[in-house]
Amino acid sequence: MDRKSRASRAASLDETNEEVSLWKQICSSLLKLENVQKESEPIITSVNKLHMTIESIDAISPSTSYKLKELYSEGITTSISESKTITDVIEKLSVLIALRDASESASDPRRKKRKTEADDLKITSGPHASKKSKLTNGGIIPVGAAVAAKQPKQKDKTEEWILAVVISYNSDKNKYHVEDVDQDETGTRQKYLVPPKNVIPIPSVAEVRQLPEIPAHTDVLALYPGTTCFYNAIVVTPPSKNKDSASTGQYKVQFEDDNDETKVVTPIHVLEKAKSK
Repeated sequence: MDRKSRASRAASLDETNEEVSLWKQICSSLLKLENVQKESEPIITSVNKLHMTIESIDAISPSTSYKLKELYSEGITTSISESKTITDVIEKLSVLIALRDASESASDPRRKKRKTEADDLKITSGPHASKKSKLTNGGIIPVGAAVAAKQPKQKDKTEEWILAVVISYNSDKNKYHVEDVDQDETGTRQKYLVPPKNVIPIPSVAEVRQLPEIPAHTDVLALYPGTTCFYNAIVVTPPSKNKDSASTGQYKVQFEDDNDETKVVTPIHVLEKAKSK
């Protein structure tokens, strides 16, 4: 199967603004994480001191018990904030890596966007896809959510599943307005109106951890390394079975018509396909 490169961007300041903006957001989140961790330090110190006091007198007074409960509550709050910030950083880094790889690898024929037939990717809502969704308001994907979206049929262009972000949902037309995370040859990020069956929510890192992993030999839709496009693939090795230290916690998949090669894909970018009836 022939491969076709996604529109790569020239190395100009204007065309890298998206990546610069994303990097600034990551730096901001890291600063927030540092502040949260600093806030938690005195809480941990106070808890440890109280524990030492309790051990020395072998008793807990009402006031000490009350103080411990307060500190535990504060600790839980900061831990939740820290966890959310870390997840946010990881998700933004994942998008940034996909953008940078797609741009920098445009000259490598083994890492280019490939053609695919529309009928090969009839994805609706497989068991894992539906469980991974961040849905609100009766199953509506929220604005700002990362998704795999199937481009509408266009003249002289192959329909493909791309990495995109939800801009809005039109309830009258029952369609999502999505924006491609990548830029085309003109430096524009294309926007599309697509039906729900052509939009698959991408789970967050936290959501993936709470779900059963997709087993080996399962048909999936996965983000091809070095691109911002999803293609048909089969799981070769799920994260729990992956013993390669260089790709711990990642899926090993084999893409369709890819010379039987095995590629490594992060769990949030491996989406199970609906089973044929």
